[in-house]
Amino acid sequence: MAENKKKGWLRAVIIVFVTAMLLLTLFSNTIMNRSLPEVAVQNAASGTITAQVRVSGTVSANSVKEVRLEEARTVDTVYVRRGDTVSRGDLLATLVAGESEDVYNLEVELAQLQIEYKKMLLDAGDSLTETRYALEDAQDELEEVRQYLADLPDLTAKKQALQDRIEVLEGQIKANDELIAAEQKQIDELNKELKKLTDPGMDPSKLNKAINEAKDALSDAKKASNAAKTARTEASDIYNTATRSYSEASATYEAADKAYTAAKDALSDAQKEYDTLKAKKIALQDRIDALESIPEENRTADEAAELVDKNTELDGVKQQLTAKSAEIDEKSEALDALTAPRTAALDALNTALASMNAAFANYSTADAAAKSAASAYDAAQERLDELNDGFAYALLESRVEEHNDNIEELTENKKEIEDEIAEVKEDLAEAETDITKTEKEAKKEETSLLRAIAGYEETLRLAKENGEINAETDNLNLEIARTQIARKKKEIAKLKSKLTATEITAPVGGTIGNVGVTSGDDAESGITAFEIIVNENGYTMECRVTAAQAAQLRVGQQAEVQYYYWGDKPRVSIAAIKTDPSSGGKNKLITFAVEGDISDGTSLTVTVGSRGADYDTVVPNSAIREDANGKFILLVVTRSSPLGNRYFAERRDIEVLASDATQSAVDAKLGWGDYVITNASVPISDGMQVRMSQ
Repeated sequence: MAENKKKGWLRAVIIVFVTAMLLLTLFSNTIMNRSLPEVAVQNAASGTITAQVRVSGTVSANSVKEVRLEEARTVDTVYVRRGDTVSRGDLLATLVAGESEDVYNLEVELAQLQIEYKKMLLDAGDSLTETRYALEDAQDELEEVRQYLADLPDLTAKKQALQDRIEVLEGQIKANDELIAAEQKQIDELNKELKKLTDPGMDPSKLNKAINEAKDALSDAKKASNAAKTARTEASDIYNTATRSYSEASATYEAADKAYTAAKDALSDAQKEYDTLKAKKIALQDRIDALESIPEENRTADEAAELVDKNTELDGVKQQLTAKSAEIDEKSEALDALTAPRTAALDALNTALASMNAAFANYSTADAAAKSAASAYDAAQERLDELNDGFAYALLESRVEEHNDNIEELTENKKEIEDEIAEVKEDLAEAETDITKTEKEAKKEETSLLRAIAGYEETLRLAKENGEINAETDNLNLEIARTQIARKKKEIAKLKSKLTATEITAPVGGTIGNVGVTSGDDAESGITAFEIIVNENGYTMECRVTAAQAAQLRVGQQAEVQYYYWGDKPRVSIAAIKTDPSSGGKNKLITFAVEGDISDGTSLTVTVGSRGADYDTVVPNSAIREDANGKFILLVVTRSSPLGNRYFAERRDIEVLASDATQSAVDAKLGWGDYVITNASVPISDGMQVRMSQ
């Protein structure tokens, strides 16, 4: 019984084992596949590749001109806004005339510098404060005298020009009075005719006589009208010629005056240097005389050494004076050479002005005479007609009224000329006030001031050497303070001269970009009021691409603009390809040149690359791998086994011929229907067994 149970248990074990082996044999392929990496595959096939790169970027102008405010100003009105097109010289904005905060601040700084300077004089603690003040005042007076001498020729010329203008205007008054007298004469003659026509004893024979007289007057008036018109034409030609002569003389004078002013400034600078050297020479000579007056046996070693040094220094100063004198002579000769042309040009300008004014007066007279003669002719014709119609009285009254109107107009014109004469006389009085002394008196005052300055400087030098001024730095600091004050004064004068300008104009033509000011603003100095995009300098767009994409592009290649709906598409081409320094060599920067109807800040999307081409083998870009040995793909190859087919990854080296966004053409030994691995659940290497996804 026990043996039967044992055999039964053994039989059951054998049955279970055999069943398990059968199941394992039948399902071994499925079980093994479940443990293998899963891969996605795609058949390699022929296809078309269009190697294009699509990028987006923002257009920017190649050239932007900034219009800045050099000083703080109040903006009155802004006339342009972003996007407006302007030409060179166009008005952009107007400014409120007058003082600015910058001028106020500079004047406060000047006052502070002057206060500090006076404190330094007091702190110096010496007894020469009055001498220092006197020296400074003398230097200021010398500068004023020299400026007066420099301005004197212009002041004299201005005075003469005003006197000439008054003379011309008075001539016009005289001519105007003559025209009024002529008009009044015409009225008197017409009144006589009116008196005749109102005579109740006039009979038809007298009326016929009046008509014949009117015909004679008509003939005479016609001749006078023709002669007056001819005279007016001739006067007009003379006036036009005189106007052209004045314009030419004005241009000649401006050129001559510019050259003269430059030469005068050069001479003035040289003279200032000479005066400084001269003052130094006087001081040295005085010191040498003082040292030489000491008997030789009584001189100290320091005094003897100083005498030698002063003589050596004096010799050097004399040489400098000689050289500077020669330079002054040379510059003086240059100025003299320019004086005559400038004077001649000014004389020619005044002559041309007088000629133009005289010609205009003659033309005005001739024009008035022509108008008067034409009116007389028309009046005579109307009178004849009216006499024939029996309305001579009304005609004559009308003519009297016309002449009265002419007299009224001429009287108003005379009043305008008299008003202008009054204004010119005011200017003349002001010009005469500016001329306070003659050239001889000014030069004498200049010489006196030079001597006084030399004396003050020598007094200070001797005081320093005698120990009355102990601190060398005090003297230096005072000189620095004086220089700072002088510079601040020049800075204020320069800024004030700019404040007279009340307009901001466009320095270049183009399109208005950013506008940094608005009407009523208190704008600070240095701000950019306007940005002008110079359209003629073109536009560019910069985009970043990978090195692989850049390898498909070349300079000069045209790009196609995408999604542009605002008019004609702009023309885009590659202007430059360079390495992107921020990417460590992995990316490239592509610079596109943009032409056409475009504006700064526009966003563009463009595609650029070669046309489509057919290739025998095309695979997805996800199938291409790369390692140290180059680019390759992994194929799925089939191998037979007792349990069925097995699938393995096999490496195949390739060369990429062309690529687009999704696929690439490759040069590889592939057969039709070969499976290329495009993706995998885990990293795959050559020789690994895999299973394909369903």
